[in-house]
Amino acid sequence: MSAWDELKRETAFKTNWYTIQQSDLELPDGSIGRGWHWIDFHTPAVGIIPVRADGYLLLVNQFRFTTRTRDWELPAGRVDEGETPEQGAARELREETGHRAAVWEPLGHFHPSNGSGNQKFIFFIARDLERISAIQDTNEIDDARWFAPDAVRGMLARNEIFDGMSVTGLLWYFFHLQYHAQGGTHDK
Repeated sequence: MSAWDELKRETAFKTNWYTIQQSDLELPDGSIGRGWHWIDFHTPAVGIIPVRADGYLLLVNQFRFTTRTRDWELPAGRVDEGETPEQGAARELREETGHRAAVWEPLGHFHPSNGSGNQKFIFFIARDLERISAIQDTNEIDDARWFAPDAVRGMLARNEIFDGMSVTGLLWYFFHLQYHAQGGTHDK
């Protein structure tokens, strides 16, 4: 089987964050799929796992208009045009928590809905944190609070964290810790 070949693309709708594209595709069996709509995100988004020296994790509380929910999440946001993912992560951490990190460790990336869009989430672990200001984005963030790792695991187990990026990032972080504690490496 070969890769799906795009034969034609038209813009159906465009915003400053994403574009809805309509594509005609030649499928691996040679048939033609017409009018497939998908979301083309203009930039990736970043999620930050801020970790204090004692292992506590910094989460932010915010209300989500689209789902009418409020919960604790990882600091996160899109990468602005002209920024690297690392610069976007540092900016988001500062805006949403008032902290800066001296140490940044890439954790990985994933596509949350690769059947309907090309959105990419990139995770970083932030360490050696220093509070430098109050929360700057008060329209978006209500509070930032430190949580013990077991408290966060409990929140995940009780389905008290609803944000998909946060669930994925936190589970990935806890797996990362366990994997390396057992002597795992990134070697293939």
